Amino acid sequence: MNMKELLDVFSYCGMRCEVLTVGDGWQVIVSEHGGHIFGPFSDSYPEGIFWIPDTVRDRDRYKELIDKKIWNIGGDRVWIAPEIQFNIEDRSRFRETLNTPKTIDPGSYRMTRDEKRIFLSMELDLESHNTVTGTVHADLHRMIYRAENPLRRLPSCAELMDGLSYCGIEEVIDLSVSGDRGIFAESWDLLQIRPKGTLFIPMYEPLRGTDHYEPAGDHETVAENGICLRITGDSRYKIAYRSAVLTGRFGYMADSDTDSSVLIIICYPNDPSAMYSEEPPLIEGDTGYSIHVYNDDGKSGGFAEMECNMLTIGEPTGIDHASDRLTKWIFTGRKDRLQAVAKILLGWQQSM
Repeated sequence: MNMKELLDVFSYCGMRCEVLTVGDGWQVIVSEHGGHIFGPFSDSYPEGIFWIPDTVRDRDRYKELIDKKIWNIGGDRVWIAPEIQFNIEDRSRFRETLNTPKTIDPGSYRMTRDEKRIFLSMELDLESHNTVTGTVHADLHRMIYRAENPLRRLPSCAELMDGLSYCGIEEVIDLSVSGDRGIFAESWDLLQIRPKGTLFIPMYEPLRGTDHYEPAGDHETVAENGICLRITGDSRYKIAYRSAVLTGRFGYMADSDTDSSVLIIICYPNDPSAMYSEEPPLIEGDTGYSIHVYNDDGKSGGFAEMECNMLTIGEPTGIDHASDRLTKWIFTGRKDRLQAVAKILLGWQQSM
C-alpha cells in the first residue's frame, strides 16, 4: 500500500494524521493515535521502510486494532520505561503478566504542527510494579522534524552519496515525572523494522548482550568492533547491551536480492553515567542497558525492533525532568555505497 492508500485506511479508522517532509522526495505520516511515525515513503519505496502489520490491507481488521487500543500498529513509537516497572505486573510470571498500559499506547496525545515540525503532548499516570510499588505522573512532549544528512560536511559527501538517497527524522523528547518515592522513568524509543537483515552495534570493547526472553543464541556474533545480530522475524529473542561500551549509534542493513538496499542508523544520547533502569525480568537489580533489540517469532506479525532508552529520571536520581534528542538516518540505494556510509557512521567494516 502506498502512502495515499494508508492515509485512506487511517482516515477510515478515525486516526488523525499529519504528513511531514523528511528529505527530498521523502515523507512520513505521524498519527495522533499512539504518536506513531509511519514510512518514510518515496517513489522508490511507496510502501514505506518501517514495518507495518499486514492487517492494514484489511481496513476493518486494522480498525479493530485501533478501536481496541492495541499498540502493535506499526512504525516508530515512544514509550515510557522501565518495562519491568510499568508493563510487567509479576516478574516471576513476566510472560503471562506483560501488558502495555493503554495510557502509554495509544495514550492521549494532542497533536499540533507548524510548517516544518510536528508536536505531540500528553499527560498520564502509571502504576509501578516489582521494583517499587506506587504511581507516577508523567508529562511527555515530543517535537518531530527533518534531520540533515550527517555526511553533508565531509569533503567526500558527493562521492559517498553517489547512487544513494537520504532522509532523516529528528525528535526531541521531553519527559517530566512526579510521584511516589523510588519510581524511575525514562523515554524509550522503539522502531519496528522489516526482516530480514543484519543489525550492527558498534562498541569501544565488544561485549555480548544479556538475554531478556529466549536466548539470542547464534543470532548474535562478535565482530572486531561490535556485535552483529541477525534479524529474522521468525525466532523470538530480546537482548540488551550495556551503555558503558556503546557509542550512541547502531544500524540495520536490510537483506536484498538486488543491487539496492536500505540502511537505517539511530543516533541517541548514550550516557554511561545514567542509570538506564530497565532490568531483565529474572535478574533483579541488573541495570545499565541503553540498547535493546527484539526479534519476533512471527506470532505478532514477524517484525523486529531497534530500541534505545534515554536519560533516567525520578526522585532516586535527583532529577525529575529530561530533554533528549535522537535521530534516525536512512539511506537507500547501491549496496557498495551503503557499505561505505556504514563504515563511516558506524565503523562497520565487515562484509554485509
